[in-house]
Amino acid sequence: MKLHQKGFLLVELSRVTSIWDQDLIAKTLSEYGLAGQYWENNLRVALDELSAAGLITRIEEKLEASEGKSRLFFRYQLSDFGRSRMLDTGLLPRGSRK
Repeated sequence: MKLHQKGFLLVELSRVTSIWDQDLIAKTLSEYGLAGQYWENNLRVALDELSAAGLITRIEEKLEASEGKSRLFFRYQLSDFGRSRMLDTGLLPRGSRK
């Protein structure tokens, strides 16, 4: 059984110092065998919810124009609170301190 998507996002964030949302979303879509704008938007909402809960932090943003459209991207990192909650819930094993 696969980990729920928000759990997967948190675990992936715990493995890196920081990551751009589009890279994290691409990794998640691949892991779950999903594709399309609906699932991309669904994961962006999940990242917003994790950020609003204080589990992850937006540390940088950039605006890029592509095919006449502007897109806003965020670089995320796991917060200390997020790491603590992951330890409490078993998403991270004890002793994990990256």
